[in-house]
Amino acid sequence: MQISKPLAAAAALIALSFAAPAAAHPQDEAINGVYARLAASRVANDVAGMAAGFHPQALLIDARPGPAVLGADLAGVLAPQRERIVRDGVTVESAYRIERRQVIGEDLVVDAGYMRQAMRRPGAAENVRHARFLVTLKRGADGVWQIVGDAAMPSTAEVWTALAAQPGLRFDP
Repeated sequence: MQISKPLAAAAALIALSFAAPAAAHPQDEAINGVYARLAASRVANDVAGMAAGFHPQALLIDARPGPAVLGADLAGVLAPQRERIVRDGVTVESAYRIERRQVIGEDLVVDAGYMRQAMRRPGAAENVRHARFLVTLKRGADGVWQIVGDAAMPSTAEVWTALAAQPGLRFDP
C-alpha cells in the first residue's frame, strides 16, 4: 500500500510534534531572571534586592513555621536575619529548578518548582534546606515581572536530585 505525499507529510509533522520539546514561552528569560536576581541578592545579603522581586501586595507562605508575610513587609522581616548572617560570617546560596510553568494570558504565570538553599557558617557543616514551591508572577505595566504569591513546603535532596531540566525553564545545578 502506498501512502500519499500529503498524508505522509502530515504523519511526519505529527511525529515531529511528539519528538520535539515544548516551545519556550517568549517571556521565559524575563521570568527566569526573577529567580536569578533573588539568588544573586541572597548571596550579596541584599535585603532590598530580595524584596524587589516581590510585589508589595504579594503573599508569602514559607516552608518554615510562622505567619504569612506581605511583600511590603519582606524587607523588615529579612533585615534581622541579614544582620545575624553578616555578624556570624554565614554565606547563603539559593538555587532554583522550575518543573512546570503555566502561562495565563499575557501577564500572569504560575511556576511549580523547587529551591535548594545552602548555608555555610565558618567552622560548621553546611546546612542545606530543600523546598517545593508554587509561585505566581505578574508582569506590571512597566514590563517587570514580580512575585505576587509564594507558597512553599519542605522537600528533600532526593527529589531535588531526581528533577530534570525543562525547556525554557530555570534549572540551576
